[in-house]
Amino acid sequence: MNSLTGSDAHPEGATVMAVTLHRAVAAVRPSAGCHTVEFECGHPAVGESISPQDARRVSQMRRIGRAALRRWGFHRTVDEAELVISELITNAIQNGCGSVGFSVSFEGATVRIEVTDGSTSQPSVRRQHDLYAESGRGMLLVDQIASRWGTSADGTRTRCELQGVLGAGMEPS
Repeated sequence: MNSLTGSDAHPEGATVMAVTLHRAVAAVRPSAGCHTVEFECGHPAVGESISPQDARRVSQMRRIGRAALRRWGFHRTVDEAELVISELITNAIQNGCGSVGFSVSFEGATVRIEVTDGSTSQPSVRRQHDLYAESGRGMLLVDQIASRWGTSADGTRTRCELQGVLGAGMEPS
């Protein structure tokens, strides 16, 4: 695994498409190579579950990521990206503070997924875990799937890269 540093925020040449969720309605400002979403959530207290409303946010972000990747021609990268998006958004809701931001973008054949959560605590990969535990494997999955992942210097943003696989003869649009 290669790590990403705080200076890798948005690569030169990446295009931005902003999406803002307000009461579960997405407003889209079109651009070619990036979708960005920010939403408010109720972070659960330690030991509590994510609320049903916030659990729906996880599936909304997966759908946004899936639609973007398919639109750009990364059909064969969708399943891995959806899993990474689920894990990072769930971590942000469970462990963050304030609003949660999500973006998916690409440059060449590299897909980048970023999540901000306002928390300065950095996620870590738990190598030892209880086989029957209901949680604790998210960053292990991200570590195994992503070609690179890391956090910003202040810990508020977690990002990862996937090496995208385009359909035969396709170029990102």
